[in-house]
Amino acid sequence: MRTLGYTPREVAAMSGTRLSVVQKAITSRRIPARTDRRTRRRRLDATALLAFALVRSLPRELRLTPGAAYRLLKQARDEREASMISIGELVRIDTGTALADVRRRMALYDHARERIVSDPDIMGGMPTVRGTRITAQSLQGRIVAGDSIASILEDYPYLDRDTVEGAAVYAEANPSRGRPPGKPWRRAS
Repeated sequence: MRTLGYTPREVAAMSGTRLSVVQKAITSRRIPARTDRRTRRRRLDATALLAFALVRSLPRELRLTPGAAYRLLKQARDEREASMISIGELVRIDTGTALADVRRRMALYDHARERIVSDPDIMGGMPTVRGTRITAQSLQGRIVAGDSIASILEDYPYLDRDTVEGAAVYAEANPSRGRPPGKPWRRAS
């Protein structure tokens, strides 16, 4: 599944970067993207996602563009020094520590891609956990509302921890499109 790459929205959600920053880096050709022939959507590789996350994790005093971070990560990967990158001779960045959280989110997301399905006959086509009627958005909503993973697993004992966390990441990266159902302004009053 990793060969699919990631859409700009997925990269923005997993790296914590604004979508406009990701789109601008692609448009200005600082980060390479390829077009998926089947869906005609732009896809970025895992190194691009890690580059945005690295830029976001660095302190403000150390400025690094996504394009420069991408080149550094590519170079380190080619030299088999993926755990440490150097900028000049003075600055060394431990990417193992700086990118650990994002790498975990990537693994959860890749797991969720295998477990989350969209079938028009189930829950109106909303993304659900395979073999259930539990939507990814409902699991994300519970986590955002403050429910612990343990309490969700008590309610759904047939799910595992990675599926619940992966569904939350999936729902964040793939929000439902269009207007919300019903009349949300009535609830506000």
